Amino acid sequence: MKHITAKRNYLLLHDDGRIHYPFSKFLTDEYDNPNTRELVAQSLRICYRFCVANKIELVVRAAKGRCLTYDESKKLLSLCYRPLGEIETLSNKQIVSLTSAKAGKAPKQLRGAVEPNTANKRLLNIANWLDFFFKVFLQPNIDSQSLRDKLKIEYDTTVDQLSTSISGTKQGHHHDIRSIPSPKFLQIISAIYVWPEDIFRTNAGKPSRTWHRDRAMALLACEGLRPGTLGNIARSDFNEQNYHLIIKDNREKLDETTSSTPLLKAGSSTKVNSASEGMIKLWPFTVDAISEYIKEEREPVLSKGLKNRSRGFLLLNERGKPIKHRSTITSMFNRLGKRLSDLGLLDVGNDPYFPNSKEYDFCAYVLRHSSASYFVEEKGTDEKTLDSMKSRYLWTKGSKQPQRYAARALSDKANIDLMEFYEMLTTAVAAKKRSFEQSQTDDIAVDNVKSPFLWHPDYNKD
Repeated sequence: MKHITAKRNYLLLHDDGRIHYPFSKFLTDEYDNPNTRELVAQSLRICYRFCVANKIELVVRAAKGRCLTYDESKKLLSLCYRPLGEIETLSNKQIVSLTSAKAGKAPKQLRGAVEPNTANKRLLNIANWLDFFFKVFLQPNIDSQSLRDKLKIEYDTTVDQLSTSISGTKQGHHHDIRSIPSPKFLQIISAIYVWPEDIFRTNAGKPSRTWHRDRAMALLACEGLRPGTLGNIARSDFNEQNYHLIIKDNREKLDETTSSTPLLKAGSSTKVNSASEGMIKLWPFTVDAISEYIKEEREPVLSKGLKNRSRGFLLLNERGKPIKHRSTITSMFNRLGKRLSDLGLLDVGNDPYFPNSKEYDFCAYVLRHSSASYFVEEKGTDEKTLDSMKSRYLWTKGSKQPQRYAARALSDKANIDLMEFYEMLTTAVAAKKRSFEQSQTDDIAVDNVKSPFLWHPDYNKD
């Protein structure tokens, strides 16, 4: 299988060019981060090869009230340990053989096996897909209540089994955090705030009619808000006087929601994750941008209609309605990324965390990661600071994410300190060379760079 992007849609295609509609709808509706979408697509390709090799047709099975069996889930687990390239080159017979009980070694002990953490993510993605498939494609189209109830139990059981099959997976390494260095991050904020007419442009190169809204949205992402949260903010959640923004579930303001509606993290479930709600204090320039958007763009758009169609939401489309599709937000950040790239604001330079890249990958989540990295860099890595990050970035109480950013910050600081030490050494060597060239025997030249970390035959005798 292969993928293409067509306007708002992310399409997963069969080898003959036919669109796999259920996979494509899942990827388009549920994900807007391009990197996450690609990883999920890889998981779905593994699921597809497994089902084809084992002649599993979920629609046919649904008519009988069945999903995957316990043994099939175990076999799918073993396949998730295999590299994707290998899986897609194997024949159906080979896949069946490799996942059979006679295959031999445990999957994670096989040569070339992926990390347990990777296999776990693949299984979780497949579990999420099965849950989506049941709720969107099967449940609405089955007339029999008893069959729907039976299928729900089957799918819930399979999803639970896939989600808990691999334990003890490791947290991502702090070097894997894809954040932009703080000086570059602040430069991007500066460009967005000071020159919005040049940053937010149409394809024709003219300032966008929604640049006030887009600037406010981008700065909120720089505050660390998730993309789904941006379209879920109510006007009443923003307090201009005390700089506070309340983050809560506002689904009740909409007539209906779909899988593509911007929601809080876990907001599509019946019970919102408590960590996705809270209150944060905004930076002054973000408050300015939101206030200007309300006055210069939001209010004029609403005044054009006889009826207020905003449903009380803060960020609206050009017709004064709530943002109904997450792709609207994704498209805005895609345009922003392209413009920042054109202006050279995403150049990697000599960043050691991106050795093989000329530019930083850009999406809303990159701004969130950069915000968290900057937070730790400015406020430190003590326990109190890391605990405050959980409420600032809406993580659960038991989350280990702050520790990842702290480890990244400490690693960066160590590298910076060593670079300063290196500069001190090269300065001392240059001073020594000049001293010899001038035929001087004293240490006057080197005195300028004396330090307890530098050894010298005269002042380090003890």
